[in-house]
Amino acid sequence: MTAATEQWADWCEADEEAGIAFCGTRMVEHSRRSLGERWCFHHRRRHEFFWVVMVPDGLSYYGPHVEIQGEVSGCTDLFPGWTREWEDD
Repeated sequence: MTAATEQWADWCEADEEAGIAFCGTRMVEHSRRSLGERWCFHHRRRHEFFWVVMVPDGLSYYGPHVEIQGEVSGCTDLFPGWTREWEDD
């Protein structure tokens, strides 16, 4: 099972005992646009956030998606416990 899924995926984690494989495609940054300074609830200070478009690196079932990233890993402009709802617009 692993050999067939690894042929079409960039990464694959398999559990042979359970007969399950989790596979995926690496995403790469396509574009980045500044959203200006915002409050970071993780670091508790203001800094720059970016609108980042990620695309699959090669043939993939998945399409591009958007992320909002801060200048440091783990940053979030969302209040703790809140989530962002994306629309198809």
